[in-house]
Amino acid sequence: MRNTSDPIKIKVLQTLCGDLEYFSWSEKINRSYCERHGYEYVVSREVPRQDRHINWQKIADILRHLNGCDYILFLDADAHFYSHEMRIEEELIPLMNGKDILMAQDIGDETSRWNPGLPNAGVILTTTGPNAREFFEAWDQSPELYEDCRWDWPPIQKGLWQIVLPKYPARIHVHPEYYMIQGRYGQYIRHYALTPDEERAGIMREFCKQRNIEIH
Repeated sequence: MRNTSDPIKIKVLQTLCGDLEYFSWSEKINRSYCERHGYEYVVSREVPRQDRHINWQKIADILRHLNGCDYILFLDADAHFYSHEMRIEEELIPLMNGKDILMAQDIGDETSRWNPGLPNAGVILTTTGPNAREFFEAWDQSPELYEDCRWDWPPIQKGLWQIVLPKYPARIHVHPEYYMIQGRYGQYIRHYALTPDEERAGIMREFCKQRNIEIH
């Protein structure tokens, strides 16, 4: 158990499997943010399982890193910190409402309202205790129970919505303010879901240039 007088330990985690150009830009931005605020920044480049969609690797990575910290903030490869002034413990942890896991609605912007009310798995803030581990273990096992979420898009969200949420509805808070947590125009974290890869790279490259983040 953490001593309440100790500083909160936060780990920011990304899964970067492959060599798409925007991966390196995302890593530069998020590493720069974490260095500024003293968060541990971890990139997983593990080879994903071959019997399910590559997106499932991020659930395995979260499970692997549920140690040595009080919170993990997982960001998809196409997500980055837009505001480098805001802090996780001040902006996101209070939004958890005492729950184990925080996500935003599955909405990209007002023209892309995919599944309002349901969580988008591109940005996930989680505690690291047994409740969270049980949640992610059930999520990781859901393709064995629901074949459609093994490959069909969006695979890990189908597993979350169909298997995990009904089993653990009280462990997750789905925050309505997607522009704060994961929207395409998010003021804290931006998530360029379903944006073409070349456009993602261009956006992030320009962000690095504007913010004087090392681009070599």
